[in-house]
Amino acid sequence: MAATACSGGESDGQAQPQPSSQAGSTASAAPSSPADDGQELPHSGAPAVANPLPRSVLSGDACAEALTNTQAKELLGDAVTSKNADSSRLGPGCSWSNQDTQAGFTLNYDVRGGQGLSAVYANGRPKVDHFAEIDPIGGLPSVQYWDNDENRACSTVVGLADEYAVVMTLTIGTKGAEQGDDPCEAARTVMDRVVGNLKAKA
Repeated sequence: MAATACSGGESDGQAQPQPSSQAGSTASAAPSSPADDGQELPHSGAPAVANPLPRSVLSGDACAEALTNTQAKELLGDAVTSKNADSSRLGPGCSWSNQDTQAGFTLNYDVRGGQGLSAVYANGRPKVDHFAEIDPIGGLPSVQYWDNDENRACSTVVGLADEYAVVMTLTIGTKGAEQGDDPCEAARTVMDRVVGNLKAKA
């Protein structure tokens, strides 16, 4: 997928595609809401995480530990850059982008809501046009969602435990859009690398 994948930027830990701004609305349905506090986890139809990763895997620098520099270049090309994308709503994050191809993705550790995938099922699923449970990534329950009017962006959430998750919004680049590439497929490729790195850390 390299230079044909994704598009970067940040807005409270959400990818902002270029030139379109529609992915922001897609990502806005992501976790997490304090309105769910007090409910037993999991809830709202979210699956339980059978083999959770320790919260300590999310304690480091997302830019340094979610993806290695080599992996980021493999995914986005040699011109990839990264920058902090911490979110007050979700938690630590990082944004990777290649301005030449307008490709990138933003990832956040969802550790502040305390609801994990349950928040996505409760708050995200009703707001998006498409919400899909996908095959587990790294053996962990995962979902993706997107809107009808945005064919370049896809958001992916992987539950690392019932209480926390990783959230990523990816937008394919200009060439990928022209070729009809699937942003959700590209997002799964990236998230597979991320989860692999977090599992190795655990």
